[in-house]
Amino acid sequence: MLTPDAEILRRLRASGNAHLPASALGDPSSVNTRIALLRDSGYQIEHHPHLGYRLLSAPDRVIADDILSRLPECRWLRRIQVFQKTSSTNDLVTAMARDGADPGVVVFAEEQTAGRGRLGRRWESDPSLGLWFSILLRPEMPLAQWHRLTIWLAYALSQGIREFLADTSPPSAPEIMLKWPNDLHIAGRKFAGILVETSVGQKPFATAGIGLNVNHLEFPPPLDATATSLRIQTGVPLDRNALAAAILVALDQSYFLIADNFQKILDWACHADCLIGKWVSATVGPTLYEGTAQGIGPEGALLVRTATGESIRLTSGEVTRFTALRV
Repeated sequence: MLTPDAEILRRLRASGNAHLPASALGDPSSVNTRIALLRDSGYQIEHHPHLGYRLLSAPDRVIADDILSRLPECRWLRRIQVFQKTSSTNDLVTAMARDGADPGVVVFAEEQTAGRGRLGRRWESDPSLGLWFSILLRPEMPLAQWHRLTIWLAYALSQGIREFLADTSPPSAPEIMLKWPNDLHIAGRKFAGILVETSVGQKPFATAGIGLNVNHLEFPPPLDATATSLRIQTGVPLDRNALAAAILVALDQSYFLIADNFQKILDWACHADCLIGKWVSATVGPTLYEGTAQGIGPEGALLVRTATGESIRLTSGEVTRFTALRV
């Protein structure tokens, strides 16, 4: 259900350049007060004494009501929260899950002081430039299938970004590639990462963390050699609330595929695979595997052929290095 502010923003956007009277924006007794609060939050809303209100611009901040105002009815989304600064959105959502929260909670942060990726690596979460968020999931499927979540998230993230860019960028939107199992690349550089953390206690849950470089124009060393952002690749500043909404819609629309049609996700993963044919070094726990990536197999495993001709199937792990030729 939309909040009053989200409803006002939705109706103002739907009107385009037309003014709307207060009576068309909600309860007339409270609309003027809500408009004043939205203005205080940074929205530029024009008022004409005879025509009503018109939205001119929105602040460059992640705002829960703004995201909600752009969403159709979602099957799994329960609540959106935004924190200006926190240690880690994954930690916040995990704490909510352990307190019994229902699935569908989404937590965004404008800045993370202890954001992390796989293997405990630090994720740089620059303030007000990216999308850093986590989602609480309680999948109704066998635990043996929960490893599918990471590739599903990558699939949905790519679909949401593609739909968003189709409306905002030049026709030649950059191709999004998958670096197994949890990174998205454009032009050989990483711009998004996924971290799924699970708990299999009495009420099992998964915390799905996503970090997405959106409006960065540069990165400090050594990230400047490997990282990119959607703004760098498209050449235009992007509306992060609109992008967040597009991603949440894609997540909602594709969630059923995990259990009912995982092959569709695998087909995308095989097409987007940026490792195939490359020499890779992959770690699974303390073990290092090296060989030529042969593609993504059933259940999303990475297929690797070693120098001795042995075929191995990695269902988990981390590709720490990949090159066009063996070195």
